[in-house]
Amino acid sequence: MSFTFSKGARRTRFPAVLAGVFTICILSFDCVAQGAHSAALPRVGTIKDYPATGLMTGCGNLYVYPAVRQPGSSADAYLFLSNGDGGNAWMNLDGRDVRLRQVKVSQPLNRRLQRYDYRLGDLRVSVFIERYKPEGAPVAESDPMFKMKITLRRGRAVRIVRGVGDSDC
Repeated sequence: MSFTFSKGARRTRFPAVLAGVFTICILSFDCVAQGAHSAALPRVGTIKDYPATGLMTGCGNLYVYPAVRQPGSSADAYLFLSNGDGGNAWMNLDGRDVRLRQVKVSQPLNRRLQRYDYRLGDLRVSVFIERYKPEGAPVAESDPMFKMKITLRRGRAVRIVRGVGDSDC
């Protein structure tokens, strides 16, 4: 069986086929690149060099540690540190202490909830702080003052980390 095409049909089909192949290649490369990039969210650890953050002095700093502490972890095993206004924020991502760039200072969402937004390269970090006091429990000085939800986003990938914390002074 043989196919015969007229010269005009060949001229029309070749650019159309070439354009189709080119489009498929571009779209498949873009999808693969996005998938590999978005899946690489950093691990969240505890801050290793607390003194280097510069948050050991002053009042009103926010100190957040894991909601469930590991047995034997030190008292200064913090997930997140910042000034009281959310500035000078630090986290440990993939084993490195990094300073986050605050991109949005929000007004309190209500009397109990506050939000801060940060960036580190293409990683977006949203921090929600909610005032917290266990109901019916007597308040002790070592009790946490707030609950925190940290949301990391890169592309469509999302990681949520929960913590509790307090403020000094």
